[in-house]
Amino acid sequence: MEGKYTLELFAEERGLTKNSALNLLSKLKKQGYVKVSGGGRQKRIYTIYNTPQEDANGFYTIVNKYSPEKLIPRFKHIVRGRYTIEHAIIDGIQIGDIRTLNATKYLFYHVKNWKRLFDLAKKHQVLTKLYELYQSAKKEIKVKRIPKRYEKS
Repeated sequence: MEGKYTLELFAEERGLTKNSALNLLSKLKKQGYVKVSGGGRQKRIYTIYNTPQEDANGFYTIVNKYSPEKLIPRFKHIVRGRYTIEHAIIDGIQIGDIRTLNATKYLFYHVKNWKRLFDLAKKHQVLTKLYELYQSAKKEIKVKRIPKRYEKS
């Protein structure tokens, strides 16, 4: 029963009342079989899948949220647990193409934990690239000032 449905169409095809159809769609949504789009002034469209779909909540989601330069995901980045802006900066450096780096520059304004950022950079051995990206971001856009203890001497 894969496809796109409105609530009325789904209820009609299944032979259910609207309330029963909504309850069923809600249960399927919790299990990952349904994605919802629309709402507000638009009709809600329920996209139903045969297999559970996981939300991509990783690098591209964070970059597209904070950067005016939007990126089309090259891969589905699914993260378990905590994924912060600091992790996204390191992943952007590791992906390394020009467009990704330009979009990653805008994340420096939203860094909350500089220690985590520099610990991750040391762990992934991209400390010099991090400094280069920060300096180029500083020239082009507004960024938070790096704490003195992390400034490159």
